[in-house]
Amino acid sequence: MSAMNKPLRAAAASLAALSLAGQALAHEVCARPQEAMALKTASVQQELMVAALTCGDTVAYNRFVLSHQSELQDSDAALKGYFHRASARGDDGYNAYKTALANDFSLESLHGQDAFCRMAEAAFGAAQGTRTLSDFIATQRAEGADGFRPCDTGGDGTMMVAGGSSEFHRTRR
Repeated sequence: MSAMNKPLRAAAASLAALSLAGQALAHEVCARPQEAMALKTASVQQELMVAALTCGDTVAYNRFVLSHQSELQDSDAALKGYFHRASARGDDGYNAYKTALANDFSLESLHGQDAFCRMAEAAFGAAQGTRTLSDFIATQRAEGADGFRPCDTGGDGTMMVAGGSSEFHRTRR
């Protein structure tokens, strides 16, 4: 390894560690209901994005994004707001969260691509049949969003964000 590569690798490793630290700090800060919904929305969107690339469903994904564009933008702004509220390195936490989701879903798709793609197709169909993004997200289980502590909980400690398991997630594991 050349002497020039060592500082670049050290800088990259430091940046990666800071990003992970920013995401870990975010787990300590409670997520307000709009932020919790944004965490869930990002998880579902990243999964659908991976499905679009893995399964060749780019037309369905583009339809989903275009039909809910303003809602997705608002949700993404709330997501960024959450990570900025949680850490001075908000952009790092935000980017690390979305990257980790995409990586996790990519790995998941490799361990049963046919089932993953069938479930993605069903999810795209469900998304097309809903009026609002929040209606669709409420029917989805978001695997990457459940590690964040909600600010508002019900009497039994459950998060006050609509949602539940969907067929998309239930049958893959």
